[in-house]
Amino acid sequence: MVKPRKRPLRLMKTALAFLNILYNDRFCWTFIKSYGLFALAIPLAKQFDGFEILPSNV
Repeated sequence: MVKPRKRPLRLMKTALAFLNILYNDRFCWTFIKSYGLFALAIPLAKQFDGFEILPSNV
């Protein structure tokens, strides 16, 4: 009988432990959060290029 491999579970626990360390370290989390939001804002800014928030022909 073949035993199932437990590698995916171990990999998931390792990844969760790594993310937990990053989240609880204030400097690392701020760094990751800032660059992540910046990376999300670039495509959003490209999509809204030319969009007028306050139209001038009132």
